[in-house]
Amino acid sequence: MPTKYKLTYFNGRGRAELTRLLFAQSGKAFEDVRVQGEEWSKLKPNTPWGSLPILEVDGKMLGQSIAIARYVAKAMGLAGKGDMDQAIADSIVDAGMDMLTAVVKCKFETDEAKKAELKKNFDEKTLPAYLQNMSKQLGKNKYFVGDSVTWADLAVVSLWDVLPCPSEGALKEHCSRIKEHPKIAEYMKKRPKTDF
Repeated sequence: MPTKYKLTYFNGRGRAELTRLLFAQSGKAFEDVRVQGEEWSKLKPNTPWGSLPILEVDGKMLGQSIAIARYVAKAMGLAGKGDMDQAIADSIVDAGMDMLTAVVKCKFETDEAKKAELKKNFDEKTLPAYLQNMSKQLGKNKYFVGDSVTWADLAVVSLWDVLPCPSEGALKEHCSRIKEHPKIAEYMKKRPKTDF
């Protein structure tokens, strides 16, 4: 009997989009449940961590977005070939999560003066350093790890939903290359339009 996957998240890309991209790239079917309104308050006590996303695999529930994405990447053969490639891919994903944390911190800061200070630091230091390091990691390669798409590539492309995609250079070419992969392009064309 084939494995049954059910991904539950809010009606947005957010922390579930990387997993959706992994399923799209692999061509593996999954149920994409998008929770709204009161559904969440009813579901929350039954989740492993009191948060979304959650992934159910043949009835077993897994929480935490990166644990879910890593599991799906491994299950779909998109984690990298061999221990070192997998570790490099993991490090690229982790760097992206550091960026996402910085973006969220800026976005949800309620003190306007502190928010302006956080945004200035992000724009002038954090983002340029991230882009420089990611460019260095990519080098002249088509993919971040090995000779095919891994979850590292999809994580970086998913991050461009939150950050402006670079307007030039190797990272822009990488972004375009990944978004033009037939399965990713088809998914992005059909995915629901959401606020986040």
